[in-house]
Amino acid sequence: MSDPIADALAALTRPGMGTENAGPALRALATMSRPRTVLEVGAGSSTLHLLLGLADARAEAARDRRIIGGQSPEPERASVLRPRAALADYAPKLLVVDDISVPGTSADQVLQAARALGLDDMLTFIERDFFDLTDEELDSWGPLDLVWLDAGTQADDAAFLTSLWPRVPLGGTVVLHEPYIATTVETRDPQGRTRVAGRIVPTPLLQELRRQAAAGGGGMDVLALDEPHKHRQTGLLLIRRREAWEGDRGTSFSEELAALGETDSAEPPLLDPPAEPAGPARPAGSAGPATPTDPTTPAGAVPEQPAAREAEDPARALVAALADETRRRVYSAVVLLPDTAQGVAERLALAPARVAKALAALEQSGLVTRTGDGWSAVDDVWREASPRRERPPAPVVIPAKRGKRLVFLKELVRLFEPDRRYPERSVNDLLREVHPDVAALRRYLVEERLLARADGQYWRL
Repeated sequence: MSDPIADALAALTRPGMGTENAGPALRALATMSRPRTVLEVGAGSSTLHLLLGLADARAEAARDRRIIGGQSPEPERASVLRPRAALADYAPKLLVVDDISVPGTSADQVLQAARALGLDDMLTFIERDFFDLTDEELDSWGPLDLVWLDAGTQADDAAFLTSLWPRVPLGGTVVLHEPYIATTVETRDPQGRTRVAGRIVPTPLLQELRRQAAAGGGGMDVLALDEPHKHRQTGLLLIRRREAWEGDRGTSFSEELAALGETDSAEPPLLDPPAEPAGPARPAGSAGPATPTDPTTPAGAVPEQPAAREAEDPARALVAALADETRRRVYSAVVLLPDTAQGVAERLALAPARVAKALAALEQSGLVTRTGDGWSAVDDVWREASPRRERPPAPVVIPAKRGKRLVFLKELVRLFEPDRRYPERSVNDLLREVHPDVAALRRYLVEERLLARADGQYWRL
């Protein structure tokens, strides 16, 4: 039997791209926090999840009113409710800033799905570019209890927050997608050797918000939820404005336990101990324990952290960045002809917003760079991502004694990648870089069972 809700969500969701986990989390958050006004920038499957959460909250609120009013006796539920809050009328609404003028867009599909499911009475579309909205229009929406942002770059998110945070009331929450990014970082060891590696790191926005939360007066909570099995389209970032009653009461942990009738001998949990005095200084306003940093790390580089999650590798990170068809088209256009974002959009017959989003992702991956209004491809990024083979030093002669020759051959065989077969011509090309007598080297490698040979193919053992 068909499930209309499941069918509507399936039609709107791109499997594996992120909302398969973020969407249900938003639905649960909307139900649990019972917001009156929710704002979403950019429509999608998350719009339907938010509407379903508000519908759940509305039904639950109606049930709670019946319980407190005596029409539905449920003593256990009644014991946990706040009567004044439960009796209040609850009529939630979802405002979505998007352009639904083009038939067939996800926004248009969302509107049709909401109507089909009878949820459109809570939905209002604002067919505008968010950044064209005036302060008067933003103020007319009233307090924004829950805000969902998944429609821009890091710079866009910063601008969204600047506009919207003053309109988030005490107890309100802003949720953003993808608080972590895959990128390349450069480190230098004590010997001065530079290494470039793929890493998953907090976004600049998450890093800045953590600093502000740590340096501020306790006015907001910042929580980043990760999805450790993914290197992009991962996790949620929640920023919540604390209410006045949540402030520090100024009494110690043991004193408060005693006041509650519990033991007064319990020690408070020390979750964030101060950094060791001998360790490197922690930047002002940073959150969490300091991580030892190599003093020779180049300025501006992200230091390697023992707990950091590895990205695949630089080359795979670039391939992942180009997994999206729109980004591939935009990248190809910029490689062929450096141009402005508007120029690329016109050449590809794509919406400027899609091109801008693709260019932002490509810039984040290091594939393109911007100079003024123009965009151009970065060639060095591929050269830096190409694998580097360690080559043994070329001797003047092949060692005559078997023991020394075997040591040399064990270094030499590292030129060959495991689990790969090489035709004889490729073997010769690799060995010729070490010594001109490639036939002797091939024979020695096979005799010492370092390479295997069959049907003109060689492979490492």
